[in-house]
Amino acid sequence: MSVWMQLSNIRRSFGSIHALKGVDLEINHGEIIGLVGENGAGKSTLMKIMSGFDDGFEGEFLVDNVPVKLGTPQKAQEQGIAIAQQELSLIPALTVAENIFIGGDHGPTVASLGQLSKMARPFLDEVGLENVSAKTLVNRLSIGERQLVEVARLIAHKPNLLILDEPTAALGESDSNRILEMVKRLKAAGKSVIYVSHRLDEIFKITDRCIILRDGLSQDSVDTKELDTNKLVSMMLGRELHSMFPPRDFSKNNTKNKTIRFEVNSLWPDRTLVPINMKIYAGEILGLAGQLGSGSGEVLAAMAGMHDTQGGSITDCYTQENYLPKNAKQAISKGIAYGSPDRKYDGLFLGRSISENLSSPNLKGISSKGIIQPQKERPLVEDIAKSFTIDLTRLAQEASVLSGGNQQKVALGKWLSISPELILIDEPTRGVDVGARAEIYNKVREIADSGKAVVIASTDLLEISNLPDRVICFYKGCYVSELVGEEINSTNILQAITNPDNILLEDAS
Repeated sequence: MSVWMQLSNIRRSFGSIHALKGVDLEINHGEIIGLVGENGAGKSTLMKIMSGFDDGFEGEFLVDNVPVKLGTPQKAQEQGIAIAQQELSLIPALTVAENIFIGGDHGPTVASLGQLSKMARPFLDEVGLENVSAKTLVNRLSIGERQLVEVARLIAHKPNLLILDEPTAALGESDSNRILEMVKRLKAAGKSVIYVSHRLDEIFKITDRCIILRDGLSQDSVDTKELDTNKLVSMMLGRELHSMFPPRDFSKNNTKNKTIRFEVNSLWPDRTLVPINMKIYAGEILGLAGQLGSGSGEVLAAMAGMHDTQGGSITDCYTQENYLPKNAKQAISKGIAYGSPDRKYDGLFLGRSISENLSSPNLKGISSKGIIQPQKERPLVEDIAKSFTIDLTRLAQEASVLSGGNQQKVALGKWLSISPELILIDEPTRGVDVGARAEIYNKVREIADSGKAVVIASTDLLEISNLPDRVICFYKGCYVSELVGEEINSTNILQAITNPDNILLEDAS
């Protein structure tokens, strides 16, 4: 392979924060590079530089041995560089074809929908969307299909390099596989791909070599076939990670010896097919498995008053009270905490300090006559920060400046301020690096071991197979099966959530 792009000693600082301290990178024609590292290692900053969103860097940037200064995404596109970011740039109310050619910089300025659709067809076929009409409105597509349309839009610019930033972070197993197959086709067509993902199994499946960033520095480039999970993690973290998941003792998992803490009675969230009944035990982690839109996430949101329902209730088995929160305030008053799958949208106040975020659910407890009392807030916040290994020296900083992993720790940690009895977490580690994942998993286990009831919903097969004590599987809006003990493994879960033999519309008890 011939070298196409070279980056040498790339440095980028933001005031006193040195995001990149000297990164070296070579990209060859027709290869897939895995760009990996902890949250905060510098991956996002490097991608912004390479795609023209940040020109404030120092160092040498060569394309075909010619120095370039990008500065804008348009200039990056002119050099054959395109990026698909986590936050999709599609316009939902427009058709697929209109999204692909919007702007007119790589297509006609005036054309009928029929003409645009015909022109869009080859790009859709290239990303595996042969069965999707170019005239379809984007808002009618699945999230996985939207992700593929985003890549098709970039391919229309005829780039030499595509940077894919966590393309499967919000996807289930089947859609993720479509993305991986698409990446392989791009390589076969001679394009280079930088693939950024915290899902290490994907890195091993499709990449030729890995570039590891740690603390703003690049480690040596390593052929993927020379790596295993332990070695890669060690290079990412600078230390060994002995186990990502805390141990489970299935011998203690006999529900007959456990206390029923809550019962969910005929809960019927909108967009699920049938009402859901299930028991939640004190001291356990209950997992809800399913593909995106299967109903698992909808159940959690409904229990927290964040999703419309057609009926149902929750029974607190200690007080025998029946209720169903209508909003977040009511849920908090009942001791229910809810971790949203989208921490930036409704999990954090990004423009407020870390301290304010951590204390936000318990404003009543730290206030007097509507005024926050620092002598009450400070010890509460510091205890939570220590518990979630959040840097105490950064508590005054805005939550927006944190890495994804630290943002997630704040989004979950804030709920300790109200000492909840029921903790609901949808996608606990979406977009979180392996080190922060291990910290979060251990903390969730610690909370459950303290006697609290914890329910997680996850589309991450590795996560849902290794963290919960019991797993309820959903398929197309229906509860289909329950797995306990040694039954909990990726094979059984994948079978249940993708192609169950029988749809069991039964009580979860």
